[in-house]
Amino acid sequence: MKVWRAFLLWLGLLAPVAGMAADADAQPAPFDAAVRELGRTWLAENDGVGLSIGVYENNRRHFFNFGSAQLDGNKTPTKDTIYEIGSISKTMAGQLLARAVIEGRASLDDEAGKYLDESYPNLASGGEKIRLVHLANMTSQLMDMIPDLTQVRSVPWEPLAVTRMRVLERYKRAEFLTQLHLLAPRRVPGIDLSQSNVASMVLGVVLEKIYGEPFADILAREIEKPLRMGSGTAPLIKLLARGYTEANEPLPSYSAPTQYATGSLRYSTDDLLKYAAWQMVERDASVKFAHRPTWTTPDKLGSVGLFWIIGDSPAGRQLQFSGGTYGFASFCDLYPDARVAVVLLANKAADGAQGSLRALSAKLVELAAPVEVTAPADAVSPSPSSAGAPLPVR
Repeated sequence: MKVWRAFLLWLGLLAPVAGMAADADAQPAPFDAAVRELGRTWLAENDGVGLSIGVYENNRRHFFNFGSAQLDGNKTPTKDTIYEIGSISKTMAGQLLARAVIEGRASLDDEAGKYLDESYPNLASGGEKIRLVHLANMTSQLMDMIPDLTQVRSVPWEPLAVTRMRVLERYKRAEFLTQLHLLAPRRVPGIDLSQSNVASMVLGVVLEKIYGEPFADILAREIEKPLRMGSGTAPLIKLLARGYTEANEPLPSYSAPTQYATGSLRYSTDDLLKYAAWQMVERDASVKFAHRPTWTTPDKLGSVGLFWIIGDSPAGRQLQFSGGTYGFASFCDLYPDARVAVVLLANKAADGAQGSLRALSAKLVELAAPVEVTAPADAVSPSPSSAGAPLPVR
């Protein structure tokens, strides 16, 4: 199997009873009842704890909440309940890079080493050095993760996930930059996709050098404050949902500064839908730049922008990205042509959770942006829509 095909399969792009509340910026949409049924069904079929849905369509925002913010309580989440968004954090790092390029601070073709305080001749393979574009389109070929969490052993008094979370939270920037000297791309950068949290960690360091500020400050000034979002690095503790492992083990809140550009940001559905709608509308030049394809599959059916996975659907152009932490799963789905954006947040991590959220989003988009199918003259009725199907990469 080709490397790009294997990676997209890993992303899930080749495969297609609880308390409940709903609220919207305007009058309820015609699809509200159907969304409620889909949410209840998803929670039951996935043994979920809580689920929050945000849908932007027709210039309106709709919120639906199911289940509970924590197992030992009966409080249904709201649009303000805060979840860990996992790798969706990467798209924000990509957006900050896009803004830097548009403003002339950097170029996507710049070597990553240009923005590191020490020399890293190891960040090259086959005569090609890792460039900023490779960090942001998942083609750097760097290993997935440091520190190596596979070497972390469980302790008797806590779940292994808690132990690993603590290792990441204590991991310092200086340690990362020291270990980075020991890494090298596994193949030539820029050719094939390969998951790498290390690459986005390097991008976080690069962005701090470009802007001359800590990542949290850049994020607040360039994204959070203009969009009136809460802080993803210092959220309100009282609004945090409790995360759970697949075995329903409760987890502490996750905050790892070295992972801000990778997966440790935390937002509410309200916050993330503001971000998703801004990205979907594409009025900002830097947003358009972040959505420009920088790597394309050999069959030309799918591409990658600055982290965003790009493809076509019955509802038009689609951009998507999913995320997961030890206790949460998330999905962000954008349809610029149909003017629809979907955000899904769940406070339980399980095998297939991100894929099931992707499938749920496809159904939501069918409701929010139904595709008209023209039937042949002799047909009894038109075929049902399949709007929002997964990215058709083969």
